[in-house]
Amino acid sequence: MEIDDDVKITINLNKLVEARAKLQTQYGDYSSKICKGEYLDGNDIDRIASKLRDTLTWESLFQMVDESILEYLNINETHYGETTIETVELTMEKEKKAREKEFKKNFDMVKLESSSWTIDVPIRKRD
Repeated sequence: MEIDDDVKITINLNKLVEARAKLQTQYGDYSSKICKGEYLDGNDIDRIASKLRDTLTWESLFQMVDESILEYLNINETHYGETTIETVELTMEKEKKAREKEFKKNFDMVKLESSSWTIDVPIRKRD
């Protein structure tokens, strides 16, 4: 028989959403919205929590864990995020910029015009 001594965290997203909503709205007067049924009810909280199941990221949790490790090891340098995977959009944007730079290095754009149309055409640069 194996003894599991790992520390595990269970998060009830519905309770978390409810608690955070109360904290975020504690200074406002929502009594009229509550009476009209416009304030968060159980179904609203469930919808928000369900969306969070698909969209929640753990970046701040990872950052806190990384900082705790570095603090424990007495390392004063923070390298958070250096090895994270880039988003697809960021990668595509970098590749697009590299292609545009390579294109501008090797080609000039020339405008060809006719009476009924105009078109930009790339022409290779001569060395």
